[in-house]
Order: sequence, then structure tokens, then C-alpha cells
Amino acid sequence: MKSFDENPLVIRGLCCDLCTGHEFSVVEEDPPFRVLRCLRCSLTFVHPVPERVALAEHYDGDYYREWIEQRREQRAAMWSKRLGTIEKEAARGRLLDVGCGDGLFLSEAARRGWETWGTEISPYASQHVAKALGRDIFCGELYDASFPREFFDVVTLWHVLEHVREPARYLAEIRRVIRPQGLLVIAVPNVNDIFMQVAYRIVRGRPLRLFSKEDREIHLYHFSAKTIGMYIEKAGFSVSRIGPDFGIVEPGKRLINSAAAACRYLGGLKVYNSLEVHSRPAGS
Repeated sequence: MKSFDENPLVIRGLCCDLCTGHEFSVVEEDPPFRVLRCLRCSLTFVHPVPERVALAEHYDGDYYREWIEQRREQRAAMWSKRLGTIEKEAARGRLLDVGCGDGLFLSEAARRGWETWGTEISPYASQHVAKALGRDIFCGELYDASFPREFFDVVTLWHVLEHVREPARYLAEIRRVIRPQGLLVIAVPNVNDIFMQVAYRIVRGRPLRLFSKEDREIHLYHFSAKTIGMYIEKAGFSVSRIGPDFGIVEPGKRLINSAAAACRYLGGLKVYNSLEVHSRPAGS
């Protein structure tokens, strides 16, 4: 039997967002959607991309109300720890959180003396955060916010880039608005999270799918350490480090992720659940 890779798929008008490649293999199908893998750079993504309005409506009040108070204390501790890591690399200044969700991270940053800004595609979330912080949160795509050039000292995207329709465009806009010595911190799920995939199969009795129309969270892009590094460098950043993201509050998943992270120290394998990337504008 021939594999998909032996019969590359070419879709008229479609090119890879990362490398502009034109040939793909099919990883999964959930009609009318497919999960494709670029045969040139291995970026994995959903096609066709759902419309922006549909994505914004997906993250409505029902989505946020389910977890906005769940494990709030644990999540607050997680955000405090993440800010502590950032503050070891950057002095307090202007911080932009792209896809700020329920705003708990921005609230902690403001409490610690940062000047904070945020963006959200969800009208419900942006209104919730604006009320909590007492200031406007831009509702829409980052590149429509028209922030000033070289304005921010730190830009963060905590599990956001996998949800956006155009990662390359987002990163290009961040490169425009971040200061020459600024710090960019990104966390994304790892498509090579082998431990979590095995655990899911054992518990659920079926493979962990990358995409389903019924998913609570719609992941449009699936990154590896290789592809997220390529994206960041393509946007004009220099990667400082790529390592495991320990921002998990659910005990079972945290345990699995810790075991996977140990592989980094034992054999250099990047098979943990999520990736955390720190980078600065190239030449800084």
C-alpha cells in the first residue's frame, strides 16, 4: 500500500504558511476539514481554515464560564511563576499579552508594576478582562490593533499561536511592535508529545486526534520544536531557548509532562506536552 507521502497532495492556491511549500500529506480528515503536513518543512495545520467570525464565536461565554474560576489559585500561582521567569530576563516595562483569555496573567503583571496591554478575538473575554483591569482590551486580530512601532518591552503568547489563522502574519506584527532589545515568549502545544499521546490511547482506547469540529479548543496549527523555531527566526527573531512549558495545573497532565521533560535531560528528546520559547529581535 502506498503512503500519503508517496502521493503528495497539491491544493490549488494553497501554500505552507511557514515555508511556502506546495505539497502536503494528509494526517487526518474530518470533512470538510483535513489536517495536512507540509512535505518540505513538516508544519502540520488544518485546511481549510475556519472563518474568523466562527472562531471568535466559538470562544464565547459558555467556553470561558466553564473554567474561569476552576483552579484559580493554582493558575494564579502559575502566572506568578511565569512572570518571575520573565523578570529575570527583562526589566518591568510595557507588556503585551496576545490572546489574554480571562486576564489573570495581565492582572498579576499589573499588580507587579508592569504597564499592560492585551488583545483577544473573543468579545466575551475582552469585555471580561476590560472590566477586571479597568481598561480597554483590543478585541480582534493583533495586526488590526495598530500598536505603535517598537512600543513593547515584552510580548507574550500563552497557548495562542496554535489558534490563529496566520501565524507568520502575527509574528511579523510582533516584530514590528517590539523594541529592539525586547523579549518574546511563546508557549504552544508540542505535536511530538509522545508521552501524552500514549497516555491518551491507554486511558481512552483510541488515538489522540489533532483536530475535530467538536473540539472545545480549535488548534489550527501543530508545532514541533523545529517548526516553531523556524517561524520565529523567519520573523526576524533569534531564539534564546526552546524547552518544556510547565504551565499545567491539572495534576495528571502535569505528572505526564514532567516525565516527558525528563527525557530532555536524559537524551535531548523534545517530547514534552508543550514548548516554551524565549527569543529576542535578531541582532539585539
